[in-house]
Amino acid sequence: MAHVLGVSYRTARRIRDGYWPLDERSLLAAWDAYRGRLSPQQSGWFLRRVQAGGCIHHAGGVWSAPTLAGRDGQTLAVARVNASTLLAQTLELPSMRFVLTCLQV
Repeated sequence: MAHVLGVSYRTARRIRDGYWPLDERSLLAAWDAYRGRLSPQQSGWFLRRVQAGGCIHHAGGVWSAPTLAGRDGQTLAVARVNASTLLAQTLELPSMRFVLTCLQV
């Protein structure tokens, strides 16, 4: 844990025993960065822009639905339902949800 926080092993042992350095800002910043790398993803939603022709590029594939034809340039929130489908939601009102299928991988 000492190498993650960027401190010596002696300092890590002192922190474990309850002795904190006088200026703990760098230590707390290192801990927040470490904790952020390991924390679980809070949401499965991604923002994607509708390309020309009503297609969305996501995870190396091209996804589409009949309702995307007139939405070129709009940004949608997209979440994976299963391996072959995505759920898309418009960000503008009125909010609409529809299912995208993979055209090519």
